[in-house]
Amino acid sequence: MEFASVTLFKSNEAGIKAGTMTDSLGIFKFDNLNNGQYYIKCQYVGCEPVISDTIIVSQNKKIDIGTIYMTEGEILSEVVVEGRKPTLLTKLDKKVFNVGQDLMSSAGSASDLMQDIPSVDIDIDGHVSIRGCDDVTILINGKPSASMGDKTRGDALNQLSASSIERIELITNPSAEYKPDGMGGIINIVLKNDVRQGLNGSVVANVGSHGRANTGISFNYGFKKIIINGSYSYRRDRYDRSIEDRRTSPMGNIAQSTYGLGRPVSNTFRLGVDLALSTSDKLNISGSYNKRRFKRNEKVESETVNLSDEISDFYIRNREADAKENMWEGNVRYSHSYCVDNSFGFDYAYSSESEDEINHYATSQMQGKSKSDENVWDANYLNVVNLFWHHRLSEKARLNIGYELEHLRAEQNYHVFDLAGDTFIPNKNKTNDFTHYMLLNSLYTTSELQFGLWNIAGGIRGEFADIRNDLHSDNKDIRQHYFNIYPTFHIAHPIGDMSEAMFSYSLRVNRPTGSDMNPFAETINPLSLEAGNPDLKPEKIHSLEFGWLWRKSNGASLATTLYYRYISNQITQVSRYIDGGILLTTKENMQSSQNAGLELIWNMQLKRWFDFTLNMNGYYNQIDAEKLGFGKKKDTFSWSALLYANFRPFKHYMLQINARYRSATLVPQGKRNADIRINLGMKYDIPSINLAIIASVTDLFDTYRKSYTLDTPQLKQKVDKRRNPRIVYIGLSWQFGGIKKHSENKLEYDEGL
Repeated sequence: MEFASVTLFKSNEAGIKAGTMTDSLGIFKFDNLNNGQYYIKCQYVGCEPVISDTIIVSQNKKIDIGTIYMTEGEILSEVVVEGRKPTLLTKLDKKVFNVGQDLMSSAGSASDLMQDIPSVDIDIDGHVSIRGCDDVTILINGKPSASMGDKTRGDALNQLSASSIERIELITNPSAEYKPDGMGGIINIVLKNDVRQGLNGSVVANVGSHGRANTGISFNYGFKKIIINGSYSYRRDRYDRSIEDRRTSPMGNIAQSTYGLGRPVSNTFRLGVDLALSTSDKLNISGSYNKRRFKRNEKVESETVNLSDEISDFYIRNREADAKENMWEGNVRYSHSYCVDNSFGFDYAYSSESEDEINHYATSQMQGKSKSDENVWDANYLNVVNLFWHHRLSEKARLNIGYELEHLRAEQNYHVFDLAGDTFIPNKNKTNDFTHYMLLNSLYTTSELQFGLWNIAGGIRGEFADIRNDLHSDNKDIRQHYFNIYPTFHIAHPIGDMSEAMFSYSLRVNRPTGSDMNPFAETINPLSLEAGNPDLKPEKIHSLEFGWLWRKSNGASLATTLYYRYISNQITQVSRYIDGGILLTTKENMQSSQNAGLELIWNMQLKRWFDFTLNMNGYYNQIDAEKLGFGKKKDTFSWSALLYANFRPFKHYMLQINARYRSATLVPQGKRNADIRINLGMKYDIPSINLAIIASVTDLFDTYRKSYTLDTPQLKQKVDKRRNPRIVYIGLSWQFGGIKKHSENKLEYDEGL
């Protein structure tokens, strides 16, 4: 029986000790229990509650209490039971967002889905942030992916279908088992992997405004010790972009308008096999392939008015681009368990993403017309090997040890050809080849201890980084080597029966990516260039959090987190004029920055027909950009709010509203302006045929934009970026298959941590 409520009590003591729900096989377990006598209470809609006999826990043993039988209560001629996982599960060390109840999970992408998650934001350019910090590590099934690099993650998240995601985990202060990368923390995207026996699956199909469409099928087949799962999804999208850029330069005032339209089409295949080699040995093999074709057109109009208030330059630049992208991922994991809650094994993950893009440019200027072609090759190849050992030293102590090897190769090649007569001739001044290599060797250990009601976890991770940048066009080889120790510490203590307090500290790092360190300039338009900086240093981040969590048995919760971060060598984006009024944007290290904030997440179900999650985050930010020439101390207070609400006014129907606001934030040369957006979704279930009808509207009032203002003695600029106007989807979702009904369901009780 799935979704039965199981509550744990201790004999002769008041209050609930723990609670959980049965999984798809009717199995549940409780971990990390003290010695003593317990009993459980099982409840399910339409059934009589059942209280177990006394269960004696001692000597760190796994206890199987056998089968619990539940009988139907007084019912009508027909009863329909609807089970729902909570959308947001709040814990002190992480937040878990269950995708199933979010209406974006049917028609939207992973990018759309992240806009509904507390603490997380994603902007028009695909930059993901946590609590206002856009230095974030994104994992897929707990592993790094080449597609989630800083430059490619925006497109990758737009391609990843939300319907393929089981849940999203947010870890703001991770332990030493995780890589220390990411100032804001870690977002772990967990893909669906059904473990039920028999054939199960789902089919979704959606059509959207302006020619958008997507469809997909996922399946799972479980037979004894083998589970096979797979999926296919097709997605046809449309990207409308507009940019208004107004700036001053030594040559006068420049006004630029950019209009772009893109139509990406992607196909994604996934296949995985879970094998139970024995009761102690498990093997998992999985892989995926994504193929995308992305055609787009872009038009830039630019006008320069000189200091005498005369038009000194005017041009129109048209771009036609055709990109072919391929993404591969493969994973092999083996684990062996022994004794009680002990295991060891290995994990190997390979991922790659490549983009082969051809750009055709036609430019009309006051001086005449010109044409050029630009061939761009951008690829990342990532290999990660992890060896792990988890061992319980005693009932209240646990030790984890691991080794991780990570190797990344990032290639960025730009080849430009200018039309001379009837022939395109290579432009050697704009052509370049760049390769970035990174090799990380890491050894980590963590321990978990329990002293009475205190739960303490500590860890340390040692990393040696070997980084090499090959500037092939200049015959240069730039290297960096460094070794660092990254400690972590977590401590938690319950306060009464319904609340808990926690403190944590971690030292983290933000390493420059390959594109951050590529010094060769990419021409965005004739008056705008972008380039990296091979001399960038990694950021170091000291992160502290103090949290308090209040939780009631009815699912209501209030999480409060006070946090502080100090960052040295912070990497920031800087824009400066070079010859001829051309604006060059690059990356540089400033001295430091620090921010402190308070975040609240309130989750409540007021009535059976209404529940909501309210997230509010306010923080103070101070930066020191003196060595960049932008002032020693700049500070501001920023805040953001998210309301996520579900209404169920009548049977089988749900209305969902998502509203998000973010105030202005600080950048070294100015500020990013405030933005607001509201999404709306509707769903109607037809349980008799396992069908759901879903509709959604993204950016209901067409208010979403990204704008920023730079104000320095040398540069005054205002940029306003707009995304797709209001997007509408309507679609169907159908579930098929199901586990065969058994005469009884075994319920297992596990005392181990």
